[in-house]
Amino acid sequence: MMSSSQSVAVPQIRHRGPSLLLLVIVYTVLMAVGGATLNAAFRIPHESAAAIAFVAGISRSLRLGSFCEFGSAVPLGIFVATVVSRLRFLRVRAAGEMIALVGGITAMGMLLLSGLALWSLTRPGIAGVDGTVRALEALGFAGGGPGFVVPLGLFVAGVSITAGLYRLIPRWLMVLGLVVAVASELASLTLLVWSAGYFIPVGRFLSIVWMIGIAVTLPSRIPAHRGAESIAQHA
Repeated sequence: MMSSSQSVAVPQIRHRGPSLLLLVIVYTVLMAVGGATLNAAFRIPHESAAAIAFVAGISRSLRLGSFCEFGSAVPLGIFVATVVSRLRFLRVRAAGEMIALVGGITAMGMLLLSGLALWSLTRPGIAGVDGTVRALEALGFAGGGPGFVVPLGLFVAGVSITAGLYRLIPRWLMVLGLVVAVASELASLTLLVWSAGYFIPVGRFLSIVWMIGIAVTLPSRIPAHRGAESIAQHA
């Protein structure tokens, strides 16, 4: 007979999806390279002739940076979809789940827009058109700044609150998520007060720490009987 000290292995069902940690790593590397190479994009001179010469000199860096920023939207989008899918797999049924999905997909779209706007600066003839460089610079900043961080905060808040209340993640990670979400939403004040832009890097980079925490702690398995119950409920 089995002794009382021996535990019985409970069959489990695993969520099928890509590695969250790998997605965060790819996203972080692309964001870091993109950010490091795009700083020059916001130092382009106002005078047309000088702008043409300046853009020509940094066109390779601009193309690389815009490519990395554009590309970082892909692992971010997959991360968002996988996290929301895993919450549903774990039988989370709350408004926060959908808020997270809407926020995450919007943030992905803003990164794509920002990358395309900054890439457009390298196209022939663009730097010589009055006002075009400034417009593309502004669009690139708006998309990659508040336009990206504010909806990202909705994603972080939606996941943190629902996963935290369902006790799927540690309490400290839920609190960190709420801090990131608040900072991200405060970044929207950049449209009124320029100094509020300091909230952008807080939401942009601190969210990476939160994403790593989610990748490591969010469960990917449930007992087999719970999975069967879930299938039966949706049959």
